[in-house]
Amino acid sequence: MPTLLALLHIVGCVLLAAVFFAPAAVPTLVHLLKGILREYSLMMLVPALLTALVAVWLAHVDAWRWLRWGTATSALLVGVLAMWPAASAWRFAREAGIPLSLREYLRPLVGARPLPSQTVRFAVVEGRDLHADLFLPEAAAPSGGRPAVLYFHGGGWRGGERGYARAWADFLTARGYALIALDYRLFPPATGLKAPGDVKCGIRWVKDQAATYGIDPDQLVLFGESAGGHLATLAAYTEGDSRLPSSCAPGDTSVAAVISFYAPGDLVAYAASAPAPLEGLTGVPLEGHRELYELLSPIHHVGPRSPPTLLLHGGADSVVPLSASQAMAARLARAGVPHALFTLPYAEHGFDIWDGGFGRQLARALVGRFLQQHVPVH
Repeated sequence: MPTLLALLHIVGCVLLAAVFFAPAAVPTLVHLLKGILREYSLMMLVPALLTALVAVWLAHVDAWRWLRWGTATSALLVGVLAMWPAASAWRFAREAGIPLSLREYLRPLVGARPLPSQTVRFAVVEGRDLHADLFLPEAAAPSGGRPAVLYFHGGGWRGGERGYARAWADFLTARGYALIALDYRLFPPATGLKAPGDVKCGIRWVKDQAATYGIDPDQLVLFGESAGGHLATLAAYTEGDSRLPSSCAPGDTSVAAVISFYAPGDLVAYAASAPAPLEGLTGVPLEGHRELYELLSPIHHVGPRSPPTLLLHGGADSVVPLSASQAMAARLARAGVPHALFTLPYAEHGFDIWDGGFGRQLARALVGRFLQQHVPVH
C-alpha cells in the first residue's frame, strides 16, 4: 500500500510539472491547464503537502530508498513550482505599488459577467454582418462625452468572439469608461487586408454615433489581446494610410491611445514560429510576399504621431514570444512615442482571462493607471 500510494503521488507530481513546463506545440487543453497552473499556482501546495506527508510516512516504514527519495523530491519540486509564480507576481506588484488580494485570488476561475447594455449591427461588409456589444456606465455622460474603450478579441485571427470583453466590462464601466466590443472578419478566407479595415470601420462607426451614446469621439482607446492586439496597434498606427483603408465609411480613425496584450507586432519575425496562422491570415506564405507581411506588421508603421501605447506580456508566453513586445517597445522608444511595457515573468499567454488570478489583478491595475494618465474620465 505505501509503495502504490508513493508511486501515484510521484506520477501525479511529474504530470503537474510536465503541464507547468509544457511547450507551445501541445493540445489546447494542455495549454489551458498550463495557464491555470501558473495563475493559480498556490493551489499546487495541496498536492505538494500531501506528497510530503507520504514521504514522511515512507521514512517510517520498510520501503525502497529510491522511493523515499523520489517522493520527497517530487513534493519539493511541486512546492517550488507552487511558490515561484506567486512570489514573482507579489514581487512585481510590490515594485509597481499594486495591491494584490488573496480574497480575489480565491474567486471562481470564471464568475458571473455582465451582459451588454445593447448589441447593434454597425456594418454589413461583403454580406457579413458586423456587430458591437456596448457596455455603458450607469451614470449619465458628462456634457462633453465620456471616453470609450474599443475592444478587439484574440483567437489567432480565426477564432474568438467579442463576448470576451465581458471580462473587462465591470472594471471599465465602474471607472466611467464606455466599453464597446467590435467584430472583425476571421479567416478563412484570408482576411489580412480585411480585418484591419473592419477595425477602422468600427472606429469610424463609434465616432459617428458618439453623441448617441454619450461618448467623446476624441477620447477613444483601442484595446486588443493577442490577435486583437495586433489589429488594434495596426489600426492605431496606420490612420490615414490608403493601403489599409476602412472597410466601410471613410474618414478619421485616429485614437487617443492603444493597449495591446501579448500580441505579435512583426509578422515577418513571427512567421518563424507561427507560419500556419499567418498563412491563413494573409493567404500566402512569407516567402515571396515579404512586403505584404511588413504592411500588416504594426512595428513597421510606428512614427512620432503614433498614440501612447501600453504593452503587457508574459515572460513565459509559449504562443507569442516576449521578444515581440520588447521589439515593439524599442521601436516606440526610438520614435519618441509615450509607451510602457510590463512583463509578468511567470505568466503564459492569456494570463488575464481568469477572474481572480494575480495576472488579472495586475493587468487591471496597469490598465487603470494607463487610462487615467492618457485618457482620464473628467
